[in-house]
Amino acid sequence: MPYPFLALCALAITSAFLLSGCLATPGQPGVEPAVFETPEYHAQRGLAVVKASALYARGGTGQDVTVALIDSGLDASLEEFEGRLSDPGFDYVENRPGTIDRVGHGTQMAGILAANKDHQGMHGIAFNARLIPFRFGDDNEPFFFDSEIAQSWQSGFDKGARLFNNSWANAIPATEINEARYNQVMPDALAVARKLVADGAVFVFPTGNELKREPLAEPGLPVALPELEKGWIAVVALRSDGSAINAKSNYCGVAAAWCIAVPGGDAGAQAGLLTVGKDGRYMQTAGTSPAAALVSGALAALQSLYPQLGPQQVREHLLATTNRTGIYANSEAYGRGLMDLEAASRRVPGPMVD
Repeated sequence: MPYPFLALCALAITSAFLLSGCLATPGQPGVEPAVFETPEYHAQRGLAVVKASALYARGGTGQDVTVALIDSGLDASLEEFEGRLSDPGFDYVENRPGTIDRVGHGTQMAGILAANKDHQGMHGIAFNARLIPFRFGDDNEPFFFDSEIAQSWQSGFDKGARLFNNSWANAIPATEINEARYNQVMPDALAVARKLVADGAVFVFPTGNELKREPLAEPGLPVALPELEKGWIAVVALRSDGSAINAKSNYCGVAAAWCIAVPGGDAGAQAGLLTVGKDGRYMQTAGTSPAAALVSGALAALQSLYPQLGPQQVREHLLATTNRTGIYANSEAYGRGLMDLEAASRRVPGPMVD
């Protein structure tokens, strides 16, 4: 549905900061959201639910923003990812630069996040963003690959990524994690996460797919380590139409303050989100993993609209502009509410400190 273009400010801005209380954004005057609401856009049903076309109309497409994808790898030769990699990344399973994807999970997440807008199939929410893929462990529990995950995060950061999509989590309830226990499970990753959050990075995690009222370890980690919260987002999955939490997602629970709700698809024929499979064919995916990828891509698209802001400021703006009406006022389930990219691209971010 079209949303009217709203100019955020008519003043000329000569610096990255606020002048006369208004932040400049690289909008596209006269461009209506309907221009972006193509068959390719509607094929990935989550985009309309979060009002992505309004963000595109204002200039937020992910241009010049890099996201690190820590997953089961990615086949960069697929057409949907042509031009989408800023670096080949690294395969910690085969110990070599570049990645393959035997499982297909990483490719599916990459499609949700940044598949090309090329009039074929579907496109990612941040179709102009760049990816750095990392492969670890395939189907096994992440804690077996602590060192590989830590190295992926650090390498991604060193290569320019400040947003990290982690569509995985250890199967330990967040309510059972404290600093000492997590330091036993993931010591290397914890050390790198602390360092990178202090340096401005943002980590995105799914709440998990166990139909529980609390998230898993990683999405809830700031409960045990509050200093991580400023660089953390937990993601709960909704049905494809955004009408309610899906049939597998954990609630936000103790992570409510840094948790957001987006479509993640649901079980059943044609109930998932359309994405790209490892063979290059389009397929349905469902769960909190694609929901997390949708949020990582939204952060990248919003970052490209507000290049003056740091990633953690973009994160807070995204959380502050959610839809909290109706069912989304239930913070236990939906945290800060339903992601709303029309509001996030229309409402000027709060004051920044020079």
